[in-house]
Amino acid sequence: MGDGGGGAGTPLRNSLWNLLYRVVSGTDHSGTAWGSILRGACLAFFKETIDDLPVSDNEASRRALKEAFFGIPDHRVYDFYEFLLADERAGMKEVDRKLLRHSLNRVLEEEGATVRLLRDRFVPLPDEIGLDSVETARKTLSLFDQDAAARHLQAAVGFLSRRPDPAAKEAVREAVIAVAAVVHALAGGPAGVAMGTVAPVAGKFGIPPELQGGIDSLLSRCHAASGLPGSGTADFPVDFAEAACLVVFCSSVINLLLSRAGGKAGG
Repeated sequence: MGDGGGGAGTPLRNSLWNLLYRVVSGTDHSGTAWGSILRGACLAFFKETIDDLPVSDNEASRRALKEAFFGIPDHRVYDFYEFLLADERAGMKEVDRKLLRHSLNRVLEEEGATVRLLRDRFVPLPDEIGLDSVETARKTLSLFDQDAAARHLQAAVGFLSRRPDPAAKEAVREAVIAVAAVVHALAGGPAGVAMGTVAPVAGKFGIPPELQGGIDSLLSRCHAASGLPGSGTADFPVDFAEAACLVVFCSSVINLLLSRAGGKAGG
């Protein structure tokens, strides 16, 4: 996105500002929206004093917020958007939040951004298949009341989304724990947690040996990269690209298992 600063930025940063401008101005029938957002942002995001803000002058507030937006580092632009979308102190109307959510991924795709919006978080999964896999797993875990696994998968996404430096090993750790939690729940027994394998449920859900072998091979890689007890190595190197791939893989395994579980329940 460039290094920020000044009144102009890269095409991506410009497009993100233009989206915010169109949405906020388009619904600002009272002429007070920019002052509200500026005050909320200075209080809770920029952590700046508010006594001299031009909050009674909507146009001056817009200009002040624009100057602040173009003055922050690249990774803080995403932080700022997450603040607007999720923080009640931001001064954003809910209708504006919905409009931003509706358009953000289109803008990110058009500008070739390496992130996409997922549940008000910018995650480094620009491939729509990967994004859909993670989101489908999240929704399905909720449907099956798999709360523990859902928490670990959400944590994996959070570690991938950490800015400016993603936490690759931690993301893989949470993803492989999410798979293990699903396997343990679907196995239905009091036995210990099987980490890095779907063996306890493979027969139950008709997973062919060749497929199980492939899944277990990659899950073993996840386990080794996680640094968890029993993984065999504490210093297994894993970079961001591999971590993103493995998180998507674990999400796909969860989708497969819960799909088979749903079929069994329906049968």
